[in-house]
Amino acid sequence: MGLLDLYGTRNVYELYDALEISMVKLPEDNVMLQGNEGIYLRDYLDGESVYIRDDLDPEYEEFVLAHELGHALLHTDIHTNFFNGIPNRDKLDRQANYFAIKLLDFEGRLDSIALEGFTIEQIASTLSLPMMGLAMIKEMQEIYSA
Repeated sequence: MGLLDLYGTRNVYELYDALEISMVKLPEDNVMLQGNEGIYLRDYLDGESVYIRDDLDPEYEEFVLAHELGHALLHTDIHTNFFNGIPNRDKLDRQANYFAIKLLDFEGRLDSIALEGFTIEQIASTLSLPMMGLAMIKEMQEIYSA
């Protein structure tokens, strides 16, 4: 049984409530964020929190929250302080991006006719998706269409 089957929603705010993950919005320069747009923390008592910038565009905020939710659900064995010293951090972030793309159904949002003539940057901006996320969608389409 998957996440959508269990909770019946793709809405990240509803999922955070159902999973009892607290979300705290902070100014961009807050030390907790360490220059990131969002960060997921699980403490040793399994309390879970996501700290996120308070100035993100609402659609991009949803992506960042879905990305951090990916860390919460996929990387359950990692107890750490801001990912310091974690090997394979890039791999963990790619997995969280993939989770966010699937959860928010970005593939379903791609309309090749409406986006015709757009640059990669314009498509990413239109979808409120980071460039790495758009590259992942392209990779997935190439893999599954082959």
